[in-house]
Amino acid sequence: MRYVAFAIAVAAVAASAAAAEPAAAPKPVGPCAGVYVSAAGTSDYRFDGFSESDRQPTWQVTAYCYRNDGYFAGTTLTGINFLDSPRTPVEADWYVGRQLALGGGWKLTGELFYASFPGKRAPGPSYDIVEPQLEVSRQRGRLNLDGQVAWEDSVSGGGQEWRFKGAATYALTPWLAASGHFARFVLATGGDHDYDAWDVGLTATHRRLSLDARYGGTDRPPAQCFFTRWCEPGFYATVAYRVWP
Repeated sequence: MRYVAFAIAVAAVAASAAAAEPAAAPKPVGPCAGVYVSAAGTSDYRFDGFSESDRQPTWQVTAYCYRNDGYFAGTTLTGINFLDSPRTPVEADWYVGRQLALGGGWKLTGELFYASFPGKRAPGPSYDIVEPQLEVSRQRGRLNLDGQVAWEDSVSGGGQEWRFKGAATYALTPWLAASGHFARFVLATGGDHDYDAWDVGLTATHRRLSLDARYGGTDRPPAQCFFTRWCEPGFYATVAYRVWP
C-alpha cells in the first residue's frame, strides 16, 4: 500500500523543520490548493512488515491533491507479486480525507482508504480492502509523533481487524531524518493470531531526491504468510523522485 512513499514524504518534511522558513500565505481554496506527484523504486515493497513484492524490487507512483481547508485525495500505484496465477501485476490504492489543525502542533486526520487490484484474474476471492482511519499527530520542533487507529475489512469477506499504529520521526539534520513505526493488529474475524509489525530507518533528502533505508518485519506465523519468507524481517531501501511541485 502507499506507506513507503508516505514515510519518505513525512521524514522529508520533518527534516526540513530543522531549517524551516516562515510559512507562505495560503492559496485560495479551489479543487486543489496543491498537487504532489512522486515516482519511486524500492528493493522490497513492504506494508506493515509484510512483503507484497516477493522480496523483490518494484516501482511506485504517488499523486495526491490537497486543499488549504484540510481536505485531500490521492492514489498510489504499486507493482506487486503475490505468486498467484495469472499474476496480479499492480495494486491501486485510493484515499480521501480531511486534516484539522488543533493548535499547539496537534493535528487530527480522518481518512477512508480503499486498496484495489484491478488486474486480478487469479481464481478465488477479491484481494480488495476498505479501511477507515483516524490519526492524531504532533509536531514539536524536530520531532513528529503519530498515533493511528483503523478498522480493516476485506471486501471478499476474508477477515476483519483493528490496527493500532505509532510512529516517531526526528530530524537529525536538515537533510537526514530517523523514523520508526510499530503496529499491533487485533484480528476480529477470519483469523486466529494477533500480530505485530515494526520498522526503523533513515531518510536522506537532496532537492527532489530521497533515499530511505529501513529494517523491518512482523511476527506473523508462516501459515499467515502462505509459507513464504514474506513476513521475515529484512533490510530494504527506496529511492524516490518528487516530480511535482
